[in-house]
Amino acid sequence: MIIDSHAHYNHAAYKNSFRYLCCDKNGYAIQEGDLAQVLQAQQEANIPYSIEPGINIKSCEEMLVLCKAYPERLFPAIGVHPTRSVFEKWDDRKKLDEMAAADGVIAIGECGLDYHYARKEQHRFRQYIWFLYQLNLAWKRKLPVILHVRDAHRDALRILRHHPVRKLGGVIHCFHDSKEIAQQYLKLGYHIGIGGSALQQEERAKDFWEAIAEMPLDRILLETDAPYILPYCKDIFTPKQLRRVRNTSLILPAVIEKIAELKGLSADEVERATTKNVIRLFSLPIEEKML
Repeated sequence: MIIDSHAHYNHAAYKNSFRYLCCDKNGYAIQEGDLAQVLQAQQEANIPYSIEPGINIKSCEEMLVLCKAYPERLFPAIGVHPTRSVFEKWDDRKKLDEMAAADGVIAIGECGLDYHYARKEQHRFRQYIWFLYQLNLAWKRKLPVILHVRDAHRDALRILRHHPVRKLGGVIHCFHDSKEIAQQYLKLGYHIGIGGSALQQEERAKDFWEAIAEMPLDRILLETDAPYILPYCKDIFTPKQLRRVRNTSLILPAVIEKIAELKGLSADEVERATTKNVIRLFSLPIEEKML
């Protein structure tokens, strides 16, 4: 059994019918369908569960509705993404507190810092206060965190080292950096989320592959960040074919195979361990004896 620890099926990209990526016996394939069909295909592929992090106030409200429509299959996390935080009203932070108390909420996130864009677009102070508020909320609710950190590891690590929320654990989502950076998060007790970034060409992924090889297996989670972070498949499909194709949890078998290759393990070992990891970290209501 495989669990996607980070997907956004509440995203507008999954409204109506759409084209999506999956794995088949020949590698990757593109299919077409709607969200209900994708979730059914994932159930049949033994990928029955995923965690749904929020990205802003509105998405959290809508995502809670979606998770209620698929109970015990989609698990909600409440949070404001750093690049979205600059558009949120500070007074609306109280809404996060209210939603975090809803039944079934398993984490706070995704939250963090993102310095990828031009500094004038980053609004670092607003990112900082929203990040700190959400860390405090996680500590208050005794929930783990789902962290989005891009080009901001120095500041994020400085904050996390001194915040008690580290005792509750969490995951560095969509990690794609060096083994030195990974080790700093691991020393603080965090897990590392690995998805389509591991399935890029060597020149883009070499340092990341080295980091994966040295990560303890009991600290790795599988994720997709669907509909984003497609694996490299331009040698299979033309740019026209890939246009507007959505990522899905159906690519996770390929992620497992890559991790297994890098760590010299079997795919079954990686699948079992990563599934146990996500169940334990987020206290998911799933029986481990099912594995």
